[in-house]
Amino acid sequence: MVTFLKQVVSPLFLLAIINLPFLFATLNYSHSEERSLYEFNKWHVYVTNSLSNNEFLSVHCESKDDDLGLQNLPPTTNFTWSFRENLFETTLFWCDVSKDDASASLKVFWHDALLFYKCLWSNCIYVAKDDGIYIKNLDRQIDELVQQWNPV
Repeated sequence: MVTFLKQVVSPLFLLAIINLPFLFATLNYSHSEERSLYEFNKWHVYVTNSLSNNEFLSVHCESKDDDLGLQNLPPTTNFTWSFRENLFETTLFWCDVSKDDASASLKVFWHDALLFYKCLWSNCIYVAKDDGIYIKNLDRQIDELVQQWNPV
């Protein structure tokens, strides 16, 4: 029995050791292939007014290159825009939002793996509520507070 194991296991072990670099190369290839799928993905950002008492939400979003203008959102409406991340992965969008008695400033898009998971590599959804601004974590199906209101 021991002789049989030596004859069978030794060649299998040797075969596994020889093929190990090919296995890692394959794993690395699939990772880079996955990255290339998302590299020029079209992104959508939504800012939604979920304030109570029929309160309007003012939203002004921009990047280094694009000023999206001031938007006044009635209750339950949203402002959205779409774009592709630049080749250098430095795309950054931020928004200044305000309601009757408070304001907040926050980044709404930047190159970040955790953000990409929350947005499911496509849709970053921010919701203005009475206590602050939330991002919908689409991966975990929850709203996460990202910025509290600053009283004005």
